[in-house]
Amino acid sequence: MQRYLDRLIFRIVKLWIIATVFPAWRELCQRHKAAHFLPPRVVVPQWGDEKFLWRKAIDHNPLFATVTDKIAAKEWAAQQGFTIKPPQTLWTGTDANLIPDALWERPIYIKGAHGWRMNIPVLTPPADRAAIIAQANAFLQQEHGRRTRQWAYKPLPRRLIVEEALFPDRDLIEVKYFTFGAVVEQFLVTRHGDDTTSTMWVRDPEGDYVMRDIATMHSSTRDRLPLPPAVKAGLKMAEDIGAAFDHIRVDAMTDGETMYLGEITVYNLSGRFVQGMEADAPVNRSWDLRNSWFLTAKQPWYWRPYANALRRALNRQDARRNKR
Repeated sequence: MQRYLDRLIFRIVKLWIIATVFPAWRELCQRHKAAHFLPPRVVVPQWGDEKFLWRKAIDHNPLFATVTDKIAAKEWAAQQGFTIKPPQTLWTGTDANLIPDALWERPIYIKGAHGWRMNIPVLTPPADRAAIIAQANAFLQQEHGRRTRQWAYKPLPRRLIVEEALFPDRDLIEVKYFTFGAVVEQFLVTRHGDDTTSTMWVRDPEGDYVMRDIATMHSSTRDRLPLPPAVKAGLKMAEDIGAAFDHIRVDAMTDGETMYLGEITVYNLSGRFVQGMEADAPVNRSWDLRNSWFLTAKQPWYWRPYANALRRALNRQDARRNKR
């Protein structure tokens, strides 16, 4: 009897999810059917891309909005006492005309605090400051995440932030850590220089990280150099941050020796994994929705029947997987 009731609940919630995040659902359907000839599962998601869609529609953890905002994320990280710090904030505001003159004389980055791909490097005193000010102020007109239904961007105030430019005279190494709870399943190391290289490192059953000999979305050239010491320090930081979430991506920056916290990303690639269509991918096995905010925090009465039904379904899935 309980399973029949759960199925009814799932049908109702499925319609609600599709109506709520329809553009994102339609896009996922196209990718999912191209790979598997099947529609995505949205009420009891199993693969990473399905879980991202579920997160957009259902799992509205208030902390997602906090860490998505570049200014609030720094404040949150400082409150947690992480030993690895973000780049220094030099100014925040809502009008780039008010950026102090002295800051234009040093290497800086001007960013929109409320979205992605809103970065302006100003590494030398600009010849046309007015053009940069206009570009920065245009960021304030943009609302990110609407088309792809990335909920965490919706409540963010539109603000600008000026940060110190890290390593302006040295090559930058970016590291993206994919965390599942306090476990980092994989991380992506991208070295920027004359030739950009990018390498994925994946956690093996013994807990060590091994390089995958595959091209990444950042570069088809793999980096054969040993991992910089700072990457291991970043692992500890990512584990500490990841412990607060069922899944999160933690970005860091280093010159190989000194590590800085970059951004904390709720929806990787707007809500998908590059390996998200592989049934045995670590990102699918490790992302346990039973650790999500929706299933660990008390929900309003109207969501509790679905939360209980989903928890039962996930427990059955886990039991079947353990029998294999």
